[in-house]
Amino acid sequence: MTDRMKESLFSALGDVEGAVVLDLFAGSGSLGLEALSRGAKQATFVESARDAVVKLKENIDTTGFEDASEVLWAEVKPILNNHATERKDLIFVDPPYNMLAERVLGNLEQLVMGGYLSDRGRVVVQRNGKENPLKPFGLQMIWEREFGQSKLYIYTHEDEEEESSD
Repeated sequence: MTDRMKESLFSALGDVEGAVVLDLFAGSGSLGLEALSRGAKQATFVESARDAVVKLKENIDTTGFEDASEVLWAEVKPILNNHATERKDLIFVDPPYNMLAERVLGNLEQLVMGGYLSDRGRVVVQRNGKENPLKPFGLQMIWEREFGQSKLYIYTHEDEEEESSD
């Protein structure tokens, strides 16, 4: 993710102070680490590629967020098959571009069904810009931006926007 995309995203997210973060398909961990640098309380990073996990751990050490970080060397799907033990305020989903939309959609719906997302939590998804937006059960898109060949989306629970307009 480019610096421009990250800045735009975090401007849209606003205050993340005290947030509990889940960074799926974490790669180098740039999104979760950015959230920690902006005051998030804790971040769990899930990554399956060995080389990426090594780089992720190096990045965590370099930034000094060891005490606020947990790294899970695992595939995302088995992690999401377990019911959440802690609800997350901010979930990043940045799967490889070649991952089928149906699989990503299933992961998003599992976040809702598995109790991962807090009541006012938000899910950030990065996808190939040529693909249509996903419409996951239980979530509604509240923000969308295109950056070159990528698109960023922010989703929240379906009823949050209705509650906040009262």
